[in-house]
Amino acid sequence: KKHHIWRSFKLSYYNEYKSYLSMAEVNRDKLVHKSYELKDAELSKATHDACGCVAAEEKHKISQGQFIKSIIYGGLDGIISTFVVICSIEGGKFNPLYALVLGFSNLVGDAISMGMGDYLSATADREHQLTEYKREKWEFEVNPEGEISEMIELLEERGISSEDAELIIRTTAKYPEIFLDQMMYYELGFMPLDEDEKPAKQGVVTFFSFCFFGLVPLLTYVLCGAIPWENYSRINGFDLSFPLSCIATALTLMILGAIKAHISNQKWLLSSLKTMLMGAAACAASYAIGFLISKYLIKNVEEPQC
Repeated sequence: KKHHIWRSFKLSYYNEYKSYLSMAEVNRDKLVHKSYELKDAELSKATHDACGCVAAEEKHKISQGQFIKSIIYGGLDGIISTFVVICSIEGGKFNPLYALVLGFSNLVGDAISMGMGDYLSATADREHQLTEYKREKWEFEVNPEGEISEMIELLEERGISSEDAELIIRTTAKYPEIFLDQMMYYELGFMPLDEDEKPAKQGVVTFFSFCFFGLVPLLTYVLCGAIPWENYSRINGFDLSFPLSCIATALTLMILGAIKAHISNQKWLLSSLKTMLMGAAACAASYAIGFLISKYLIKNVEEPQC
């Protein structure tokens, strides 16, 4: 009975999407990923038949994912780097004014460092790959048979027969650009050069992502710290600035995890929880270190004059 119910649901689901396909109301890329998620071969075939099977149209969200690494990397580092400063101050029971000085100076300094680091690393990788490409191109021009033999051996190591390997390589060798791309991948592990890659833009995206997400815990802590919480409670020293900053940080980390899951077509809840827990572990360690140093190493701490 359960099997029958599932078959009926799947059939209705398939018919609904098939009608969408005929009306071209649903994005093809979403349907392709949905068919894979459901492991529905019929839906996959209908999607390709209705929308065409041109390989160039298989974008797989490349345009969306071009800067997603910089956004996620910069955002995660920004929010965690800033919040660990707050956690260490809270753990050490230092004056909250330290968060204002250390937090904002850390935010700006680290954002510049992260942006420059992303730009320089991407530039270095691209320059290295371009240098190797030029070397392989020169070697193919001066000794084509030697490079062809190398490629045949590489394919044979992957389990392709000598006859098939020679047929594949000698055919692609007629097209130097394709042959060189294959050489770069099989010999050196490089994907083909991406002409649309912009290292400078990656650095800028990392910088602004770091600043934007890093401001969340810092502004929450500073602004909430200005609220006279004692007026709303009979408890001495009652202050919600740190708990509210924790909540804002956790929610932001979950949003970053959901963005990553959306781009990589994974389950958003699992990705959100994983991202939040990783950030929580780093912040808990910072809080503990601040507490231990304050309690056992620092005897006299001068409070800043307000």
